[in-house]
Amino acid sequence: MTAIILDINDASLALWRNGEVLLSSPGYALLQGREYQFGEGARSQARRHPQQVNHRYWSQLNTEPMTPAFGPGRHSADLVHSHLLEIHQQAEQPDELIIAAPGSLQHDQLALLLGIIDACPFAATGLVDRAVAAAAEHGGADYNWHIELQLHQALITGLVYRDGELQRDQLIPIPGAGWLALQDSLARGIADAFIRQTRFDPRRQASTEQALYDLLPTLLDTLTHSPEHNLELGGHNARVERALLAQSCNKHYQRLQAAIAARPGQVLLADKLATMPDISALLPEAQGVDATAMASSIARHEQTICGREQGLHFITSLPCSKAQTATTDTTAAEPPTEPSAEPAQETVQETVSPSRCQIDIENHALTLRPLSGPTPQVNGEAANGPVALSDKDIIELADGTAWQLVQVKPEALADDGST
Repeated sequence: MTAIILDINDASLALWRNGEVLLSSPGYALLQGREYQFGEGARSQARRHPQQVNHRYWSQLNTEPMTPAFGPGRHSADLVHSHLLEIHQQAEQPDELIIAAPGSLQHDQLALLLGIIDACPFAATGLVDRAVAAAAEHGGADYNWHIELQLHQALITGLVYRDGELQRDQLIPIPGAGWLALQDSLARGIADAFIRQTRFDPRRQASTEQALYDLLPTLLDTLTHSPEHNLELGGHNARVERALLAQSCNKHYQRLQAAIAARPGQVLLADKLATMPDISALLPEAQGVDATAMASSIARHEQTICGREQGLHFITSLPCSKAQTATTDTTAAEPPTEPSAEPAQETVQETVSPSRCQIDIENHALTLRPLSGPTPQVNGEAANGPVALSDKDIIELADGTAWQLVQVKPEALADDGST
């Protein structure tokens, strides 16, 4: 029987099978009368009906009475139980699940979660740290940092490669730097763009504010491939620039960078964090890791994780192959020939795309545009946005490759007898 994995991250709980998502359900509960609605339906009402939505019951998992009261549930554990029952029902009621849990769960919270699962109509056959599972699929560097966004905090997991295993070494929670805080920073940046360009503030009305938050995941995905995007809200259109949104989130990026600065290592940015605008400017060597890696790793190590005969244990280390250090040819570009004062040869409109940047060429004018990933440099300065280029400019990529621009006389192209 193929294992079904329940990935517990309150930014979006998910069920996985065969490397595919069966369903996802963010950790939101909407109170409607005496009934709860969970997941995406609840999240989509969070700005319209904030007093009727709770999104802290996973992060504050306990049996303390909820204050203020929130419907028939006595405490957050009741909401977690109801949410799990809804997920189980929507997923055609599997009998067994492997649980991928965040390392931020305290010992008593983990025990409470397992007690709640015991009261559910399915069994937990395995329990593993989701960061360990995701990182193990990428090969163990000597030291590794896995950074994920929960709703109310970022969680940094330090992992060390030792004796053929990737082992959890430390946990660093960053309160106030979770998905909710980043969304708020992005929303402020977008609202500022609308106000400057149209005098319309999409946050003034609950409906347009909710629409703004609903659009964020798609917008972030678009901006990984483009420096700007036209956005429509409430009948108004504004140009939203990736660089400006990056500035809005910079304080959060700096907190993450500071937390891992003391120890060099491979940096893995999980899920939503990997799509944040220009995060690579502060974390240039980081690579994105989606939840597919976590699911694949758990499937690969199912026997190790489940250990049915030994009982249920929280797995915080997994077998892992040693990561191979990539080698890059960093040979300097050939010395440029002496540039001419005459115009360069007429060039047909085209796009040249070396790694991590794009150079647009049109009517003698060259413009470098950084793509997602490590930020290139022009003449030693970080290119966080479009940069106009001229002869003798030196472009340096994160992998050590260097490019120097040279102007060439049109007649020089045929000096060697070539056509």
